[in-house]
Amino acid sequence: MLAGAPVLRPDLKHPGIRLAVASALLFALLRWILPPADLLAAAAAAQPRWLLLAASLTPIGLLIQWWKWRRLVQAGLPGIGEGDIVQSLFTGFGLGLLTPGRLGELGRAVGWQGDRLRGTMLATADRLVSSFVTLWVGALGALYVAPVLWGMWAVGAGAVVGLAWYRFGHRIPRRLAPWRRLSMLTDVGWQGWVGNASAAVLFNLLFFLQMFCLLRSTGPVPEGAIMAIPAMFALKTLLPISLMDLGVREGAAVGVLGTVGVGAATAVHASLMLFCLNVLAPGVVGLLVLSLVTRRNQFSTHPKRVEFAHVR
Repeated sequence: MLAGAPVLRPDLKHPGIRLAVASALLFALLRWILPPADLLAAAAAAQPRWLLLAASLTPIGLLIQWWKWRRLVQAGLPGIGEGDIVQSLFTGFGLGLLTPGRLGELGRAVGWQGDRLRGTMLATADRLVSSFVTLWVGALGALYVAPVLWGMWAVGAGAVVGLAWYRFGHRIPRRLAPWRRLSMLTDVGWQGWVGNASAAVLFNLLFFLQMFCLLRSTGPVPEGAIMAIPAMFALKTLLPISLMDLGVREGAAVGVLGTVGVGAATAVHASLMLFCLNVLAPGVVGLLVLSLVTRRNQFSTHPKRVEFAHVR
C-alpha cells in the first residue's frame, strides 16, 4: 500500500446500508422465527376498536412532543416563532425516516434562518431527555419482569459503547464541542428542563399505552406485558443500527415480550402497527414539510436576475 494512500471504508451511515441492515433483520425474523402466514393471521384477527384507540392516541402524542420541544425552544431561542417550531418538529420527523434510530431528528433546525447550532444542541438535549426516560423506565420494567433481562441490557449497552468507541473514539478529542457552546443550554433554566422532562415522561407513558392497545387488539395480553413493554423500547433505544429501527423494534418485541408469554405474531404485528402510526405517518408529512422548507430557502437565497431591455 502506498504511503499516504486513503483507506477505503464502508460508509456505515449511508441510508442504503442501514436499509440493508433493516431488511436483513426483518428477513431473519420472518424466515426463522415468525412465518408470514402467522403474521397475516394476527393482522386479520385484530379488533378494529383497539386499533382505532391506538390511532387516536397518535395526535395526542404529537401535541405532547410539540409542547415538549416548544418549552426548550422558547427558553433557549425566544426569537423563534410558533410556526417555525411546528415546522422544525415535522422536519425532524422527516429526517428521522432516513437515519438509524431516527437520529436525523437532531437536524430539526435545518430550516431556521437563525442560530442553527443552538437549535441542534436543543434538539440533541430534547432527544437525550426522552431517551433517558425510556431507559430509566425500561430498566425498572426489566427488573420487575425478569432479572435475566439485565444480561441482555448489559450485552446491548456493551455492544453500543464498543461500536461507538471503535467508530468514533479516535475523533473524540477534536470533535468535542468547545465549552462555550454548552452555555447555550444554560439559558433554558430549570423550568424549561422540568417541563421538558415531565412531557417526556407523559409521552413515554402514552407510547407504552399505544403498544398495549395494539397487543390487546389480537387477544388477551399477559399482565407481565405491562412492565415488559418499557423494557422492549429501552432495548430498542440501545441499538440504533437500522433504518427507521426496522427489524430492531420487532426483534426486541419478540425477545422481551416473549419472556412474559406474548406470541411472536402478536408482538411483531403490534410493533409494525406502532411504526406506521408514530414513525411512518409523521415522517411522510415531515418529508413534505422538509421539501417545502428546502424550496423556500433555495428561492430566498437565489440571486435575483435583472435583465435590461435593449433600446433601439
